[in-house]
Amino acid sequence: MAQKKFAIIGLGYFGMNLATFLSKEGAEVLVIDIDPNRVDMISEEVTHAVCMDSTDERALKSLGLKEMDAVVVAIGEKFESSITTTALLQEIGVKKIYNRVISPIHERLLNLMGVDELLVPEAEAAGHLASRLMLAGILSSFELAEDYGIFEIPAPPAFVGKTLMETNLRQLYNLNLVTLKRQKKRGGLRTLGKQDKLMVLGVPSPDLSIIEGDIMVIFGKEKDLKYLLEQ
Repeated sequence: MAQKKFAIIGLGYFGMNLATFLSKEGAEVLVIDIDPNRVDMISEEVTHAVCMDSTDERALKSLGLKEMDAVVVAIGEKFESSITTTALLQEIGVKKIYNRVISPIHERLLNLMGVDELLVPEAEAAGHLASRLMLAGILSSFELAEDYGIFEIPAPPAFVGKTLMETNLRQLYNLNLVTLKRQKKRGGLRTLGKQDKLMVLGVPSPDLSIIEGDIMVIFGKEKDLKYLLEQ
């Protein structure tokens, strides 16, 4: 399988973390920023780090961005630079362009340019937090559609000691269990002070018993999950 290649333009908090995560996943990552201090901070974490103005047409065209699987414009200060950079990437013929949106006007302009891969990390983070605040007991959530999502919750006390079949999760709550996460066994005194690691149990069988501390990864509607948590 060919190594994925990505370019991240703009090394704010979002761009910096995205580049680091992609690099750790084994991708070839090129980062670009006008601030030399930001470039220096991440230069050892990625494949290539370039200090330049991304609105410089000649410089941008010299980087081989057309060969990238995707380019993410993560500029988060002045949307004028983001718009100009995006226009140049379109002219170069970049396969896939993702843009971080920083304002409603910025979003409208990107839509007019035909850019449909828009990123609003602040809004997504706010949505996840809202779900966690509104649903007491939820650990994390991922919205798949307006009504459906994937949720992580601690196994309810009433489920502990029961098999998955005995919980009647689908019949009683209209929810589906995707998998279970379970704490790995401690190794004695050597693990004191360290956070327990979780292992994913894959596709659980109906006769698997739930134990205290398990985390259930559930697919379904938020209203059905709320009903389960209120029991």
